[in-house]
Amino acid sequence: MVKLSRYFRPAWLNVIFGGLLAVTAFGALWYAHAQIREAHDEAQIQHLVTFVDEFDQEPMATYRKELADKRLHTTEDDPLELYRVLDFFDTIGRLVDRGYLDEEDVWSEFGYWILNLNADLPMRANVDYERQQNPNEYTEYLSLVARMQRIDLQRGGYLSHLKPADVTAFYQEEFEIVGGTPITHGQDFHSGK
Repeated sequence: MVKLSRYFRPAWLNVIFGGLLAVTAFGALWYAHAQIREAHDEAQIQHLVTFVDEFDQEPMATYRKELADKRLHTTEDDPLELYRVLDFFDTIGRLVDRGYLDEEDVWSEFGYWILNLNADLPMRANVDYERQQNPNEYTEYLSLVARMQRIDLQRGGYLSHLKPADVTAFYQEEFEIVGGTPITHGQDFHSGK
């Protein structure tokens, strides 16, 4: 009868194969996690692209242009179009809060609009009034504003100290909107120029 050496006894074989199985299982879990993360990132980008398109197209383009027209050419202090734009950004804020959109990407695409709108003190007063009536109103929008301000400060703070003249220039740009054209802004706030 052949005697097995002590290294090849069945107990050692179980340990070796068990270890290999554990390493293989860990590798499979790591790979699956990486694939899920990649799919999540791709979904975030696709959601953002959809919202950028929506922001450029009708009816948002008209709401933005009419809001700018009223801010530049009338004394109306409670324009309906403001609430359409706020509702859009409230939705974006909700999706950022839940992790469906990346806040850095949102800052890159919408920070200019969010921070300019927030710097318009009469329009900000409307948000404050709505919140006095219902404290839950525009909660996600204000959370988004805080996130955008934090990111802007980390990136140089180019939009953190907007003056009334800056807000007027913002509305002048918005007044020139043509639905379906790419989003642009007069100041490259990413580089501070």
